[in-house]
Amino acid sequence: MTSLRRAHLFSILLGIFVVVFDQATKWSVLAFLERGTVISVCKYANIVLTYNLGTSFGLLTPGTEVQRCMIIAVSIILVAFLVYVFCKLPTIIEKVFCSLLIGGAIGNIIDRFVHGGVVDFIDVHYEDWHWPAFNIADSFITTSAVMLLIVSLIRNPRSLR
Repeated sequence: MTSLRRAHLFSILLGIFVVVFDQATKWSVLAFLERGTVISVCKYANIVLTYNLGTSFGLLTPGTEVQRCMIIAVSIILVAFLVYVFCKLPTIIEKVFCSLLIGGAIGNIIDRFVHGGVVDFIDVHYEDWHWPAFNIADSFITTSAVMLLIVSLIRNPRSLR
């Protein structure tokens, strides 16, 4: 097996790991926590079960079943596009970050099918100010998207001009 094939396999396995890890944490929260219950983890973080029916940060919350299906369809199209991008990426590190992003997106799509919305449970706050609740998939999506941007800017510094 060539090193490129091993890198592809490693990246795909990482994406699968993200899906499994994300779903395991969500199912654990669903099994042990009722909606509205708050578990304080530390001064700045809680575990609290909530559902995000919309897109990122609760935007575009659907009012109808058709809108919900459109959010799912757009999410699936984006994942298909990311798989295409994954195949075209020139470096192993970009493939790794892209697979983490794909895994996170798939984890949230699974929630939309199974639960009707994305299961969120991480509540980060400072005093009375709360960041919108999120989950493990959201963390991988955000982190890997930022890292892909950084890697592409480092690889092509002319894009900064």
